[in-house]
Amino acid sequence: MEMPCESEFSRRYPVDKIQARSQVLKLKAKPEECDAVAKRFDLIDLKSLSATLELDPKGKGSLLDVKGHLKAEVTQFCIITAEPVPSIIDEPFEIMYSFEPIRDTAEEILIDIDAEDPPELADPTGIDFGEAIVQQLAVMLDPYPKAPNSTWDGDSVDEAPDEEEMQEAAKTSPFSVLKDLQIKK
Repeated sequence: MEMPCESEFSRRYPVDKIQARSQVLKLKAKPEECDAVAKRFDLIDLKSLSATLELDPKGKGSLLDVKGHLKAEVTQFCIITAEPVPSIIDEPFEIMYSFEPIRDTAEEILIDIDAEDPPELADPTGIDFGEAIVQQLAVMLDPYPKAPNSTWDGDSVDEAPDEEEMQEAAKTSPFSVLKDLQIKK
């Protein structure tokens, strides 16, 4: 049996403790946990990572609504110059957990992008709120961080090549060499 790997920032709470009542949790990563999360996401630095979670059991304890607020100080690499780009993340999020297995249907499943996300299935041993926070951080990171005053001097990937470049490329193309070698009848 394969053991699940532990998160860099793990805060596992037993299911019975979670389902009992509404509560507020304040979680903060230690410096070594921040370093490990920074390494996981190839960040220059993660100075701080914390979240406040409001746990609200729903549906006779079968569901758990988690409303959270994540705060982090992050330094990423600029996608153009590789310079450090510091930023502060201060955003809310919401996750719904289900303590009962989601029924399996043999029917075709249609996905609606605008529909609400289905609940996450809670692990029977407990929910790792630390890993949930790390996953939310991953979603909130800027996918294309740019340093101030950084510009791209090269050709845009959105621009079509000009006619001369295409003709020159065709001359040196391996396929043009094969075309010249073709036996003419």
